[in-house]
Amino acid sequence: MLDAEPDFELVTPAATLQEVMTTPGVDVVVLAGDLDDGGGPTALLAAAGAQPGASPAWVVLVEDVTLTESVIAAGAHGCLAGSSTPLQIGAAIRAAARGDHADLDQPVTGPLVQRVHREAPPLTEREVEVLRLVGAGLGNQQIAEVLYLSLSSVKSHLSHTYGRLGVTRRDAAVAEARRQGLI
Repeated sequence: MLDAEPDFELVTPAATLQEVMTTPGVDVVVLAGDLDDGGGPTALLAAAGAQPGASPAWVVLVEDVTLTESVIAAGAHGCLAGSSTPLQIGAAIRAAARGDHADLDQPVTGPLVQRVHREAPPLTEREVEVLRLVGAGLGNQQIAEVLYLSLSSVKSHLSHTYGRLGVTRRDAAVAEARRQGLI
């Protein structure tokens, strides 16, 4: 299925861990299939000396998603459920190749278990002001009037804030800003 990805160059699957570690030019290793032999994926990662940020990056497909935290803690850049779609698997491989790594503080959603932590730029003072007013229960029009902004400016500030906080809704933005001590 990954053969169809134009930006992937696939290498013949390795038979042993030693072969994986000595294959030159490998950016991402995908562990899949029955990994129960020899202690499972965490034992394989430990034996390989896998570490987030190290090369090659490791992405693990697991049938039992309860293994996610231990797989990530063992050094995998990402961990996906075996039922993940080709699109999700491709996205996880690309993220690992960029150096992104799983973040255990992020919630798991759907079949995609890989959780990527990205450094977002800090919120501007104006974005914090807008969030503070959202937290006080004001609507967009009211915020625009209080801060002497256009309605589209308020919406733009909120949109940027959502992206920087990694949320999609007003209430989630306020909760995340409070969790981070911004408001």
